[in-house]
Amino acid sequence: MANPLRLNPDLIEAAERASLVQKRSVPKQIEFWATLGQALENVIDYADIFAILQGLKKVSIEPVTPAPVDPEHVFSDLEKSRSKGDLAEKIAPGRVYYEASRSRPGLLDRVDNGSGERRTGQFRNGEFVAVQ
Repeated sequence: MANPLRLNPDLIEAAERASLVQKRSVPKQIEFWATLGQALENVIDYADIFAILQGLKKVSIEPVTPAPVDPEHVFSDLEKSRSKGDLAEKIAPGRVYYEASRSRPGLLDRVDNGSGERRTGQFRNGEFVAVQ
């Protein structure tokens, strides 16, 4: 559902200019900027962003080369854990975990690792609510 927002007129003008170059609508341009901000928020703190805007710092983009993964090593460790019976604890180390309900598609099962109790439900306002 769309909610009307009151935005700074300077932001709207900047979005209009950028949308012409980027071939986006003004709302899509603002949405793009918001998405970009969300992505960067966890990587760059506000002090660094402020310094970049002031020209005191600059951003450098470089590729990351991940370390190679040996599937034989991964699967042998997996099989060892399965044989010892501690695989479930390694996958979900907490006392409680959630997984897709097998019996009621679209809902979740809350599983207590200690007792094995399962309750089917869904999250509402950040809280798990069991359904009958």
